[in-house]
Amino acid sequence: MGNIMDNDHESDSSSEDIEIGYDIFNLYLDVNEPEPNSNPNDSNEDLLNLLLQRFINTNRFNFDNSAFNSRRFCMPQIKAKTNLEALKKNYIYQSIKYGSGYGTDNTSPVAKWSIVKMLQNRQNGIGSKQGQFLQPERCKVSNNYLPNSKEAVHSYEAKVFCGIFSRNGKHFVTASQDNMIRIHDSTTMRYKCQNEIMAKDVNWCILDIAFSPDSEHFVYSTWSNCLHLSRIDGTSHQLKPLYLQPSKSSFCIFSLAFSNCGDQIIGGGSDGCLYIYDLVMAKRTFRCPFEQDAVDVNAVGFIDETSNIIFSGSDNGIIKIWDRRCLNETNPKEVGIFSGHLDGITYIDSKNDARYLISNSKDQTIKLWDMRVFSPSGDANQSSSRRRTRYYNRWDYRWDTVPKEFYTDTVTLSDDASIMTYRGHRVKKTLIRAKFSPQETTGQRYIYTGCGTGRLIIYDVLTGKIMYSVRGHKDIVRDVAWHPSRSEILTSSWDFNVNLNWRGHKKKVQLKRSLKDVNQDDPSANDDDNTDSAPPPRRSRRLALRRQAQQAN
Repeated sequence: MGNIMDNDHESDSSSEDIEIGYDIFNLYLDVNEPEPNSNPNDSNEDLLNLLLQRFINTNRFNFDNSAFNSRRFCMPQIKAKTNLEALKKNYIYQSIKYGSGYGTDNTSPVAKWSIVKMLQNRQNGIGSKQGQFLQPERCKVSNNYLPNSKEAVHSYEAKVFCGIFSRNGKHFVTASQDNMIRIHDSTTMRYKCQNEIMAKDVNWCILDIAFSPDSEHFVYSTWSNCLHLSRIDGTSHQLKPLYLQPSKSSFCIFSLAFSNCGDQIIGGGSDGCLYIYDLVMAKRTFRCPFEQDAVDVNAVGFIDETSNIIFSGSDNGIIKIWDRRCLNETNPKEVGIFSGHLDGITYIDSKNDARYLISNSKDQTIKLWDMRVFSPSGDANQSSSRRRTRYYNRWDYRWDTVPKEFYTDTVTLSDDASIMTYRGHRVKKTLIRAKFSPQETTGQRYIYTGCGTGRLIIYDVLTGKIMYSVRGHKDIVRDVAWHPSRSEILTSSWDFNVNLNWRGHKKKVQLKRSLKDVNQDDPSANDDDNTDSAPPPRRSRRLALRRQAQQAN
C-alpha cells in the first residue's frame, strides 16, 4: 500500500493499451465462469470490482466530470481545533522562535515589525555586533518573503515522482515514470537540464532518490531486488547494482537515505524489513523484520549527522527508532516507538538536531515528535493498536474517500506522544512528502508539504496555521524541495510538471489592470498576459501615468 500500485505491479505496468468497453468485460466473465452451485451475480460483482481496481491502478480511467474534479481539488474542511499547549511547553517553541528572529521573551511570533526600523538600527550601529544582522535576524527578514507564486520550469511526458536538491544546493534531480532521471543546474533560477539518465530495472516507476554527502553520487530505488548507484555526471554504467537479497520476489525499497560518512545506505522495504547496504564491503550487511505482519516500511532516515540513530515508519502508523551501534539481525530491538497516527506513515523528516521529527500520514495529519518522549510500548498500547487497525483496514487511500474522522480531533490514541498536529492538506494515492524548511534561510520556522489537491502547503510550526496554499498543479504534488540557500521551492507533480515557487507580488495583477484602465492607448504599457512573471512598473513610470490621468480628467 505504499503507492498506487500493489504486488501485481508487473502486469499493471504493461505498455499495452487496454480498451475499456463491453468486449473486455465479457472476456473476463467468459474466462471466469461461476461454479454451478454458486451465485453468478456475486461472482460477476467480485470480478468487476477487481477489474475496476486494476484500471484505477493503471490510470486507465479519465474522469471528465467537472463536479468530480471540483471536489477532488477542494481543500478539506478541518473541524479540529489547533491545540498549542504541548508545543508551547516544549523547548522547540522557544528554539524556533529565537531562530526566526523573535527572541526568547514574551513577544508573539506573529507580532508586527518593521524592516525599515531594522535597517535603520543596523546603519546606526545599534544592536549586537555593532549593527550587523545576526542569523536569526536574517531569517526574520527572509521569512517575510516566502514563496507564494508559481511558474512551470519543466514539463515531461510522465508523472514526476521525486525531486530533490543535492546537499550543496548545486543540483536538482527529478525522477519520472518515463524511467528517466534528469539532473538540473540549480545554481540559478533557470534550472537548466544538464543530463538525462535512463534508469535500470524500473518495472513500474522510480520510488526514491538519495544524495551522497559529497553530492557527487546518488542512489535510486525501483520495483526490483537491488538499488542503483549513479554519478552526478551520469556515468552509472561503471557502477554495479547493489543487491539486497530480499525474501520476496515482488519487492521494492520505498525510502532511501545515505549515512553521513557516505559508506552505508539504509532502505525501507515492501516486505516489512529495514535494510542496510555497506558500499565498502559491497554487500547487504543488515536486514531485520520491522513488523510481524510485514507491512510496508515507507520512510527511513538518520536522526542527525552522527549517522547512528535511525528512524523508520510503516503502514501501521508506528515510527520506530533504532540505534545502529547495537542492532542485531537475529534479535533486533528498537530503542523506542512513536504512536499516534491512525494510519500509515508516508514520510518522515528530521530537524537534524537529534531531537525532533515530523511525520506525514495517510490519516491526513503531520505530527511533530520529541525524541526524548517515546510512546509506551508492550501491553500498554494494545488497545490503541486495535483502534488504529480499525482505520487501517477500513479504507484504501488509493481510491476510497477519506474518513471524516481524520479531519476532527475526536479520534485520538491514548498513547499519542506527539507535541503538535498539523491539519489542512490531503494525502491520497501515493507517499506524499512533508519536510522542515531550511535552517539557513528560515530558521526551520515552517513545514512544507505536497498535497493531493495539487497544492504546495506551507505550515507555520509555531501557530499550526497554513501560511500559504499555492495551487499550481492539476494533479497530486508528491515531492517538494526547498533550496538550501534561496527562497525557492520546487514541486514535483503527477500532472507531468515541475513548478518553481518563488516570492511574487500580491498586488501585481490589480496594479497592472488599473494602469491599463488609465491609459489604454499608451504603446509602452505592458500587455503581457503572463502576470505571474511580469514585474510591476517602476515608480517613475507609475507617477508619469498618474499625471497623464489627472491631465486627461
